Amino acid sequence: MKFPVAGLAVAGLMLAATGAHAAPAASAAKAPPAEKAPATNPASSALSPMLHVLEIGNPLPALPDCADKRTPDGRDVTAFCVELRGDGLMRQVGVPRDKRPAFMDGPHAVAFVDGNALVGLIVPTAGANSQQAALDSLNAIYGKPFRQEQADMRDKAGNSVKTVHAGWMKKPLTVELYAIPEEPSTGTIELLLPQARVLMANKDAEVDKQLNPASASAPAAKAVKPAPKPSKPGSW
Repeated sequence: MKFPVAGLAVAGLMLAATGAHAAPAASAAKAPPAEKAPATNPASSALSPMLHVLEIGNPLPALPDCADKRTPDGRDVTAFCVELRGDGLMRQVGVPRDKRPAFMDGPHAVAFVDGNALVGLIVPTAGANSQQAALDSLNAIYGKPFRQEQADMRDKAGNSVKTVHAGWMKKPLTVELYAIPEEPSTGTIELLLPQARVLMANKDAEVDKQLNPASASAPAAKAVKPAPKPSKPGSW
């Protein structure tokens, strides 16, 4: 479902010019009013409390170890926290119940960190079961998506499920909402800066190298292929 989208620009809200001279009533029919872009209202978004703390582009806050912030049953967290077993580039961040949206699946988001800068965030969702709430929350923050389409998927039982795939751009940030193929009851929201895409590409190349080590019989002078470049921001 990935395809390039070229020449994207953030659409501004155009105000109609006023003060034109009045024309005679019988002259010409009035032109229909220009369609206005839907107004955003971040305060109404269920994502805002989490994004206010985990603000992409800013340093990752100094968070306590989630081991000290778990509920007695161990299934939830009582405050923002970080799982210290992360690899430094990708870290699981615990989000307390009162700060996470109802459509979020589980108490953890995945943060991409470059140095100490938070450059990306992946929020797991309940996929098709909660996609309208997720879509409404993203629209409240970022406005109308630059692209939105419906995809028919099949769950493990073979039942047809209609899912939404949508993308937003607030340069340099790109945002994408989609369900996981063959698991439409599971989905994700990806909020990524270009640096996060570089980290992801380098990580993929590192894993590929570990899984497919160079043959010992290969010529020593054979050039090593460079890491794949990240996909163009604003495309899927």
